[in-house]
Amino acid sequence: MKYSTKYRMVGLLSACLIVVAAAYGREGSPAARRDGSRLCVKLAIVPGIEIPANGRLTVTPVVTDGERRMQLSPVVFTGRIREKVDERRERLYGVPAVSESVYSNTVVRRGRKNPSGNAVLFEGEVPYEPWMAGGRVVLYRDLEGCAGLRTALPPLVAAEIAVPVQPRLSFLVPADEPKRRSEQITAVVHFPQGRSVLLRGFADNRCQLARIDSLTARLGGNDTIRIETIFLKGYASPEDTYAFNTRLSANRVRSIRAYLQENFGLDTAEFVTATEPEDWDSLRRWVVVSDLPARDEVMAVIDTVPDPDARDAVIWHIDDGKTYLKLLHEVYPQLRRVDYRIGYALPPFTVAQCRELIGSRPEWLSLGEMCRVAESYPLDSPERAYVCAVALEYYPDDPCACNNMAVLALRRGDVQTARRCLARCAGDCRALNSLGVLYLIDGDAPKAQHCFSLAAQGGSAEAAYNLVHFNELSCEW
Repeated sequence: MKYSTKYRMVGLLSACLIVVAAAYGREGSPAARRDGSRLCVKLAIVPGIEIPANGRLTVTPVVTDGERRMQLSPVVFTGRIREKVDERRERLYGVPAVSESVYSNTVVRRGRKNPSGNAVLFEGEVPYEPWMAGGRVVLYRDLEGCAGLRTALPPLVAAEIAVPVQPRLSFLVPADEPKRRSEQITAVVHFPQGRSVLLRGFADNRCQLARIDSLTARLGGNDTIRIETIFLKGYASPEDTYAFNTRLSANRVRSIRAYLQENFGLDTAEFVTATEPEDWDSLRRWVVVSDLPARDEVMAVIDTVPDPDARDAVIWHIDDGKTYLKLLHEVYPQLRRVDYRIGYALPPFTVAQCRELIGSRPEWLSLGEMCRVAESYPLDSPERAYVCAVALEYYPDDPCACNNMAVLALRRGDVQTARRCLARCAGDCRALNSLGVLYLIDGDAPKAQHCFSLAAQGGSAEAAYNLVHFNELSCEW
């Protein structure tokens, strides 16, 4: 009857086991925590019941997520008589009381008058597996009594395995600014020598004017954009005097302006005009790569004779005018041209519109719009990666574009790409949180903490979170 009473005490006293185990875990680090590639378990285990004199209690810590499990070394508690039997068997027959798998070969003896005794301070570790995150350390208990009769006691949860705290990364979205863009072409519009009348049928003007028409019609006919400025710059070739060429280049620009206004209106656009009366720079570039016999002489004249009219006269007298005539017929016609640039403004676009434009007209989007499009896609999706790559292509030196590409690289473990991107925005406080995560991956905790601190002072909520959970952070996504 007394022996039966001891077994009925199991349900009442077994709760002591988990209480002591949890208390030991709170003394320092958690009772079960990840340390690199290992899961470390630190528990204080007591039997929690009065062990019968000839009984043995085996407590086995098991890491489990409910489906998978990994066992640690068990701890064995023995009663008074079982202790003597085990000692005699080991002394006479060399049979150990327990197997070598028992934790530190520990057999804890507890007499009847001291049923709980001191706790066994258990410390063990197993290789860490991803499935362990969010799992538990469960104590499975097996009570062996007289004649080998075994009773499985209810398992007890000794420790919860924390899910790794991932550092929060800052995906930046800059404020929108007015979007002003421009498109430019260079049209070699030919004019009869010494004249400024625009003739569509002269030389290949029909083709050149078609290029101007195409650009103007495409932008002017788009209701989405608003043309703000038309920039025209006219060039003339060096023959004739500099004063004459100054007037000539200005008149040629006016001819192109009149042509545009007559054919396309453009009443609200501001025309900005400039002239280059004699385009000596372009002439010199042509001479440098030419096979002119007098190439060096011509270059010396261009470089050393300051007055443009005198310069033209000196070139005329080189090798009896042969070089000059070659330039006059082959090069000078190409110098008589017009640079044409249209400046226009774009309205803000919705995220839905930006999703369409990112593939067809990404140059129409601001960086802020691109970042909002990226945010509209799942964090690790190919779509977000594509948008961030486009943003970096169009805004290669912007800290926000560089930081956001670094964020995606860090999440997929591409440390080198992240390092290159963050190097391009070094010193910008908005990228400090991402830099802190990079230092964390590198194992430089002091620098990581310093970056998080500076970023938090600058208003980064993500960095503030990382500081609070600094000792729990794990860079595994």
